[in-house]
Parts: sequence; C-alpha cells; structure tokens
Amino acid sequence: MRKADLYIRVSTDEQADKGYSQRDQEERLIRYCENNGVLIKNIYKEDHSAKTFRRPEWQKYLLDLRMSKSSDRKLLLFTKWDRFSRNAGDAYQTINELRKFEVEPVAIEQPLDLAIPENKIMLAFYLAAPEVENDRRALNVFHGMRRAKKEGRYMGPAPVGYVNKITEDKKKYIALHEFEAPILKWAFDQILANSFNTEQIWKVVREKVKGKGRFSKNNFWVALRNPVYCGKIFIPPYKDEEGYFVVGQHQPLISEEAFAEIQDILDGRTRVLKPKIVSIESLPLRGFLKCSKCERMLTGSASRGKMGKYYSYYHCSSSCGTRFKAELVNEAFIKQLRYLSPKIGMVDVFIEAFISDFNEQLKDQNSERANIINEIDKQNKRYQNALIKNADGEMDYDDFRVLKNLTKERIEKLEKQMNALASVDTEIRNLAASALKKVANIDRRYENGDIEEKRVVLSSMFPDFLVFDGIQHRTPRLNSAIALIYQSASKLQGIKKGTNLTFLDLSQQVT
Repeated sequence: MRKADLYIRVSTDEQADKGYSQRDQEERLIRYCENNGVLIKNIYKEDHSAKTFRRPEWQKYLLDLRMSKSSDRKLLLFTKWDRFSRNAGDAYQTINELRKFEVEPVAIEQPLDLAIPENKIMLAFYLAAPEVENDRRALNVFHGMRRAKKEGRYMGPAPVGYVNKITEDKKKYIALHEFEAPILKWAFDQILANSFNTEQIWKVVREKVKGKGRFSKNNFWVALRNPVYCGKIFIPPYKDEEGYFVVGQHQPLISEEAFAEIQDILDGRTRVLKPKIVSIESLPLRGFLKCSKCERMLTGSASRGKMGKYYSYYHCSSSCGTRFKAELVNEAFIKQLRYLSPKIGMVDVFIEAFISDFNEQLKDQNSERANIINEIDKQNKRYQNALIKNADGEMDYDDFRVLKNLTKERIEKLEKQMNALASVDTEIRNLAASALKKVANIDRRYENGDIEEKRVVLSSMFPDFLVFDGIQHRTPRLNSAIALIYQSASKLQGIKKGTNLTFLDLSQQVT
C-alpha cells in the first residue's frame, strides 16, 4: 500500500470562498485515499499565500522529510496545483527538490503523469494560470488606486490628524480627526514660529496627548514632511510618466505657503536654533540668563528646605559662585517688562505709521509681482519653443526633457513667490492693530501665560541673552520693534529720575 501526506492550503482571502475551505479539501483528499487504497501518514494544513514556499507548514513538511529514515516512495497529495503553488518558477524548483526525497506531488483534481514530457506543458498551464490571475488582479488594483489618487483621493489608512470615513454612496475619504488634528496643527504652528527646536515640540505634543492618538516619534516626524497636510497628494512616477502633485479632495490642515516654509526650517535653510522649553514653572528664564562674572549660561534647579518646601535658584555651573533666588530674578524681570508697556495712544500712532509704511512697500510689491508675471510668461514661451523644436526634430528628446524639467522647476518657484505676494491680507489695519495690542500688553501676556507662553515672549523680545546683576536685567540687544515702541513711548512720557529700569538704557553696559 502506498503512503501519502496530505497538504491542505488556503490563504486568508480565500477562507470564505466556496470550495476552498480546509474542511472541504480534507474531505476530498481522504475520500481519494480511501478509493485508491492509499495510507495517510500526515496531514499539513496551511493558512498562507502560495506566492512563495516560505510557509510554516511547508517548512515543517520539508523538515519531516529530511528527518524521515524511511526510503519508501511517498505521495504528496493536494486538490489542485494552485494549492501547491502560484509561482511557476518556484514550483518547478520545489518539484525537483521533492524528487530527491522520492516524493511525487499529485493534484487529485488535475492529475498529471510527469514522466510523460508532454504533460509538462499542462503543468506549466496549471501553475501559470493562478500566477497570471494574481498579477492581473494586482495590476487592476494598482491602476485603480493610481486613478483615484489622480482624482485627489487619499488611499490607504488615514495619516495622523485624519480619520477614514465613508460617504452615503460608499465612497471612502479622509476627514480631520477631532482630537489629533488640533494638536498637529499646533505643532506645525510652533515650527513655523521657529521658537523651539522640533525635538522639544514633539515632547510637548506627547505630554498633551497623554498616550492618546498616534503620536509616536516616527509618526510625528513623517507627518512634518507629508504634503497631505497642505492638501496635496503625490502621484509617483510610473513608466514614462513623471511624478507630480495633485490637489486632494480632503480638507488641508495648513496652507501650501506654510508647509513650504516649514520644510525650509526643517532643512535648515531658515533655521535659527532657539532655546528649549523648560518644564519647571518657577524657572522661566533658564536658558536666557548669562552669568555676569564668567559669561556662562545660568542653569536652574530647585532645592528642598527643612520644612519640605522647594526653593528655586538660578546659578552658574562654574566655580564663580553666582547664585540668585529665582523669585527675586523673576520679579525683577516682570517689573522691567511692565516698564516697556507704551503710553495710552501709542498703539494708534504706531498703527498709522505702519499703514503708511506698508502702503509705500506695496508699490515695490506690485512692481515685483509684475516682474514675476513677465518671467513666468518668458519661461512658458521658452518651453513652447522647445516643444515645437522637439516636434520638428530640431531638438533631441533628452535635451528637451532637461529643458522641460528646468523650466518647470523655475515656474514652480516663481509661482510660490507670487503666492507669497498675493497672500497679504487686505485687512492689514486689523492685523496690525491686533499684533500691536499684543505687544502693548506684553507684560500681562507674560505674567498670565504658562511656561511655554513665557518663553515665546522671551525668545521674541530678546534675540540675545539677559544678564542679571542682582537688581535688574540688562541685554545687549532688544527686538527692534519693541525697542522702537519703547523709544517713542519714552519721549512721550519723559524719563523719571530713579525709575529707569529699562532693558534698553542699560544695554550698553553689557559687552
């Protein structure tokens, strides 16, 4: 009596298909063995794709063959050849490997005597047909997804900040995630403001989400580079078709101009390193203070007193011994910050001055816009001339392609410049008023803000460092806008003897 091992295989997507269940295959194979007097030794049940032979049960079967001491010629039975393999090349190689163990593979519903040379043609057909079917299905899916992308639909699981949804007519799309989108928008705004380094922004994001959402470090970094957030979807190159972007159907999280500027910051083209956010509320000036003795940056720490209360200090890490109570340093800073607030009415004066200067600048902007339009027209004409020459055979295709890419890149840069000029809000007066009122109330904004808000104020007002001498703060340079407001305010309100605590008038004492 001949002996046989039964091999039963289904893939995950075939589980529900009629005629492909493991029970059905097992029943047919057992009935075949009973009818043909074949003794069943082992049954191997597989739940993996037949694209390769890297399948757990198949590897176990080969191991059993190698460990077997019996030299009896055996059969390997399965229902059809596509249960054995869906890759013709791998199948031929595996059949030769089985012959070394004197094993004959047999498909009971597609029987072939492989000793007859002509039957190898039928074997090739049985093996190739499923492979062709797989390839055709994969190609159809690929073209369908590519067509959907060209129409602006995002394909696949929604990225961080978005969620997958389905319309009433069963069309899939992505929408802004109620929890994740505002947090990611905040992160983009912080990078755009360029106040903190990106690593620290991610740490704050992690604290904000408290384990919710998909804000792993890798997801966060990938999101910062993903053009999906400005409403663009990338169509990758395929054959002779070059890659390009299309406008997505989903709602963008940020503007194209903001996304382009963020990429410049991340690439280091406009990156200026800023102090990191600190988590200790009692030490908001840490990272901005410089030692008055050795010029090192002061650090900060909290010490525990006898009664268990913590006291914070700014101190130098060298042996110079500089050490100040944080409460004293912070209060002196707030006192000086209040002095910078302009006199009532100064905001209106500055708004009028700003609008006047803006209108003057707008003349130059209009001239620049006209120059850009002329340059775009010139580049388009250049491309059209090259296209005609290529069609007439006067220009080699490789030269035409190089010129086409250069022209396209130049036009894209010019259009970005045009968009930047066109994005100026016509309600400039309202914007100026809002911004200057924030500056006018800078002391209250600092006092009432959290640690993050305090450091935004510090980094925007003081481009360099602060030096505390035990009584008041000094700085070599104040933000030019703040300095301008202060100077004009001082002229209006006069300088009172004994009350001059400003950063500006003391700044010359700092080298």
